[in-house]
Amino acid sequence: MDNKNLKERSKVVATENDEGLRLDKFLIVLLPETGLRQRRRIVENGLVTVNGRSAKPGLKMFVGAEVVLYEKTDADSTEDLLPHLTIIKETDDYAAVLKPAGMHSASIAGSMESSAQDCLEELFMEKTPILINRLDYSTSGILLIAFGHEQARLFKKYEEEGKVEKEYYARVLGNPDSELVVKKELDTDSRTVTKVLDDGSDRLRWSYVDRMADLGNGVSLVKVRIAKGARHQIRAHLASAGFPIVGDDVYGQGSADDKMYLHNHLISFEGFRAECEPDWD
Repeated sequence: MDNKNLKERSKVVATENDEGLRLDKFLIVLLPETGLRQRRRIVENGLVTVNGRSAKPGLKMFVGAEVVLYEKTDADSTEDLLPHLTIIKETDDYAAVLKPAGMHSASIAGSMESSAQDCLEELFMEKTPILINRLDYSTSGILLIAFGHEQARLFKKYEEEGKVEKEYYARVLGNPDSELVVKKELDTDSRTVTKVLDDGSDRLRWSYVDRMADLGNGVSLVKVRIAKGARHQIRAHLASAGFPIVGDDVYGQGSADDKMYLHNHLISFEGFRAECEPDWD
């Protein structure tokens, strides 16, 4: 590959254990924090070579294949993202930032796409902002920022002690009971889909669902409360209970407007509370 705007980030050589594995799945060894769709997009953006040549996500690995991951040296500017990020609340220790749907929360290694995390130093120029939580690309709502590692550690301590409250709004298919608690254990080993198991989980991983309104056409508005949370917890729990989120094409089906209706509207813990409403019609 000959592109002056790219530089090598990391590389790995496939072994017998990798033979036959799709490239987009194999890349988890270089990009452990990404999902399958993210890795596929990275390959499609031309940031991966196999033995020096561009490849497709479905290329089957073979023994001795040298896979190289690149990153752009002229990364996209955050100027396009900044106007869409709103500071909801800011104290000396924490801040809440409203992230719209269709924006990555955190930086993705090797990606050409900017994220809300990339904008933090410009949003809070006089402080040391640390992104604490993440929202899926298609989920809107509150990102929590800590100003310093001590504040970040304190928040994690509150989480472990069950002293953090998070509330989400969701539009779901179906009409759940007025109150529903999903207590099932989650298997998050796969970076793509979180599996719901039959076993019960730790109380901090439960999802408390309250039906707020019947929106008609088989759709309901619900509020979901969680304490600690796991990746895709609300999406997977709601779908397992028979009420997938409208527009969730992983655990349900896509929507006509290509929008997933999940919004993190509240985060509350000792000394800090922030909330915001979704911009749904």
